[in-house]
Amino acid sequence: NEYKSYLRMDIVNSQSLVAGITTISAITFSDGSWELGDILESVKEVGCYIKSILPENKFLRLLTVGAGTALALRMIPFVFRNTSFFKNCEIQTRYFHRASFHPQLIEIKEKLLKGLKDDDHGLPLVNNELVILHLNIGGGTNLSYLPDNCRIIATDYWEDAKNYLEQNFPDTEEEPRVILDRFINTIPERLLSIPDNSVSAVICFYSLCSTTNPNLALYEMKRVLQPGGKVFFLEHIREPKTFSKRWFAQLNFALQMMMWDCSFNRVQDCFRSAKFSSFVYNEITVSLVGCTFKLKGPMVSFEPHCYGYAIK
Repeated sequence: NEYKSYLRMDIVNSQSLVAGITTISAITFSDGSWELGDILESVKEVGCYIKSILPENKFLRLLTVGAGTALALRMIPFVFRNTSFFKNCEIQTRYFHRASFHPQLIEIKEKLLKGLKDDDHGLPLVNNELVILHLNIGGGTNLSYLPDNCRIIATDYWEDAKNYLEQNFPDTEEEPRVILDRFINTIPERLLSIPDNSVSAVICFYSLCSTTNPNLALYEMKRVLQPGGKVFFLEHIREPKTFSKRWFAQLNFALQMMMWDCSFNRVQDCFRSAKFSSFVYNEITVSLVGCTFKLKGPMVSFEPHCYGYAIK
């Protein structure tokens, strides 16, 4: 039984030398006892090598050791990313981006999308229908803000999102309040399967942070929009105040956010580069510490937000 097995590490030293240090070429796990002596000997060799390459100057040596230690500590999430603790962190981060019920965020969403339910919403129709492209839709938390009989094109790079989303569209004889046109498993900058000028509006909630190229993502949103269509956005952003608590939090957790497909962008600059005909932008700080999330550190880095809309 793998859960009852003892961990054994057989460190096999290769014959090749890299930069004067013997490399570890294989680590195997099987039943047995620890080969502690071999491990300590290898650690000693590594320590001796590191000491030999450190500069003679005490200040530089201290600086090098400090920087190396900090880098090693920051690599911990990558090394242990498959453990239950970091998996839980990833789940909470995904929940925040797709299904957050924080009161301030709900108020912002209602404020942004309330006009969609009005008959005079002013958005262009596609074949006499209101067609909305929803990026990173998750399980469909935002469907309640959408008007009746609108058609949804849903996207998400998270593959399991389709299963959760379809639970909101059960196979019944009753007509669904909102029509799911299709689900596309893709990232925001790859919308090639959606034709030009084919949607009335785009909902971009916590989507630009998951892109490797936010400028390209906005170009794609603008391409699929009809003239006069809107992009409604709500995003966490890079902290504008240098050396503030949130600025340090974002710097500290940048690597972990990258591991969870998340980054901190200057959303305002990205929208200006996209050259929409009109652009409304607001910034707000959302207090996330002490709410339903257990990740106090990463949640602090998510607190700076922006929201608004852009018109093609």
